[in-house]
Amino acid sequence: MATDYGADYYGHYAADGVSYERNAFWLDFFRKIADRLIEDFSPKTTLDAGCAIGLLVEALRDRGVDADGVDFSEFAISHSREDIQPFLRVGSITEPLARHYDLITCFEVVEHMPPGDADRAIANLCSFTDEVILTSTPMHYRDPTHTNIHPQEYWTERFARHGFIRDVDYDGAFIAPWAARYRRSSAPIHRVVADYDRAYSRMLHELHERNAVVLDQMRELKELQARIDTLERTMAWRERRAVRLAIRVDGAVIKAAPEGTSRRRALQRTIRIVDWFRRRPPAS
Repeated sequence: MATDYGADYYGHYAADGVSYERNAFWLDFFRKIADRLIEDFSPKTTLDAGCAIGLLVEALRDRGVDADGVDFSEFAISHSREDIQPFLRVGSITEPLARHYDLITCFEVVEHMPPGDADRAIANLCSFTDEVILTSTPMHYRDPTHTNIHPQEYWTERFARHGFIRDVDYDGAFIAPWAARYRRSSAPIHRVVADYDRAYSRMLHELHERNAVVLDQMRELKELQARIDTLERTMAWRERRAVRLAIRVDGAVIKAAPEGTSRRRALQRTIRIVDWFRRRPPAS
C-alpha cells in the first residue's frame, strides 16, 4: 500500500549507510546517472517509473531533458524539489502512461510489487517506450518490502514476452551491478541466441583468466613463504636475538614516546644527533 512508503519508510531507508534524502551523496549519484544516460541515449523525453523524491527527474530536467516521474508514494512526491513537482504524479506504474517516452528508467521498484503487479507494470512500460533500463536487486532479503526478489534472468524473460531483449553489451554498473538495458527488438531468434552465447563465452573466458591469475599469485606467495622460512632457519642465533631485541625496544619506544608527542620528537632529534656523531669521519 502507498502508506507503507511514507515518512517512516523513508526515514529508515539508507544505502551504503547514507539516508535516502536530498543530500550531497544522492544528488551527486543521480547527476552522474543523468550525465551518462544523456551520453548513451540522447533522450528528449524520459520517465522515471518509481521516481521516489524525484532526484533523477530533477537531474535530467536541469540538463534540458523533458523528464517526468511517477511514484506510488504521495509522501515521496511531496518531498521533491518544488519546481519539478508539476512533472511528477502520484500513481502506479501499472496504470497507462500519458505519452510515449524515448527512455524509461525503473530503479529498484518491481521487487517491491506482488508478482502479478510487477508483470503488469513491465507490460505497461513496454507499451510506452522502446528502451527500458531496469534495476531490481537479486538480494537484500532483509528489507520487509522486498517481496518479489528474483535473479536477472527472471526479469529478462518477462521483458522478452513483450519483444524486449536485453542488450548484453550494455554495462549499467554506473547505476547498479545488476542494471540491465532492455530494447524493443525484431531480431530473429538465431541472432538473439548468438548474442547471448557471445556474452556467455566472453564471461567464461574472463573467469578462466582471472582464475589463472589467482593461481599464479598463490604460487608466488607459496614460494615467497618458503624463502622466508629458509632465511629464518639459517639466521644466526645472535641475529635472531638482535631482531627480537629490536622489536622489544621499538615497542618500548612506542609506549614511552607515542607518535605525535613532544617526547617522540625529542627522541627523534636525539637519535639524529647520535647518528651524526656515529657517521662523522674521525679527526685527522
